Amino acid sequence: MDTPRKTDILVFLGCLAFFVGANAVLFAVGAMPLRVGGMPDWSGTFVVIAGVVMTIAMFSFLYKDNPFFRIAENLFVGVGLGISLNVEWYNFFKPHVYDILVAPMFDPTVDVQRPELWRLVPIALGILIVLRISRNYGWLSRYPLAMLVGFWSGFAIQPAIHSNILKHVGATIVPTPMHWVGWMCVGGAAVLFCLMAYYAPKGGRLALGLKIAGGALALLYIVLRVTPDLQSSELWAQAFASIDRLVIMVGVLAVLFYFFFSFEHKGAVGAVSRLGIIFLMVSFGASFGYTVMARESLVIGRFQFLLGEWLRLL
Repeated sequence: MDTPRKTDILVFLGCLAFFVGANAVLFAVGAMPLRVGGMPDWSGTFVVIAGVVMTIAMFSFLYKDNPFFRIAENLFVGVGLGISLNVEWYNFFKPHVYDILVAPMFDPTVDVQRPELWRLVPIALGILIVLRISRNYGWLSRYPLAMLVGFWSGFAIQPAIHSNILKHVGATIVPTPMHWVGWMCVGGAAVLFCLMAYYAPKGGRLALGLKIAGGALALLYIVLRVTPDLQSSELWAQAFASIDRLVIMVGVLAVLFYFFFSFEHKGAVGAVSRLGIIFLMVSFGASFGYTVMARESLVIGRFQFLLGEWLRLL
């Protein structure tokens, strides 16, 4: 037997021994089975143990791809599909199709009203979509899919324009009251960042000095922005709010310049477009950080389940 396979078997046996030993200890000390009103709750205990098995199987992908991870993955997808079908049946298909069109066929005292027959049209379109799995009649699914895409595209235009364009424009064009000293500071910072964006690609000591100055200025603003004494001052709070709005407006304009390809990105246009790249990178980094934090919350939830509901260490 080759060495990698021996390692895989040892890792599997170690995980199995830990799982069996932990459960044996839990049953020995009385932490298992779970109890409800003083009586053993074997169904709840089975749910916890099954959850532990699924969690360990999913985490086993951190070691390498293996059959236990694939089984858990397929089981998770299958359970999710079953739950989705159950929701679709009881929330949509049964009350809107079966109870109105099918159930009256077995109850002579109930008649199907003529307007309800229009429900056969979306049912037929749905059947045509399912025909996509057929090699000979799959082309029929193109027509309902085209209608579905066209309907939802038209339905999404108005909310997309309202939420992604009008709301953003309204949040960008807002009053920015500030003292003249503040405006001078903002103007100086704008000149510094434009020079940094212009000279940064050229390299040299000037570019390095401008980068250090720009970073120090941004760090200084962050420190002042989070100082409680300054936040409690009405004058400073108004200045901070105005500067934040100006940063958003400058970022929007710089990003628009970056995506404006009618002129070559040289000179002032190139400096502003490179500033737009900085704002884009900050935006992408924030989005990535938000995604990472969301995944970390899922991992924390799983560890809370393992250490709390299973091992009773929390």
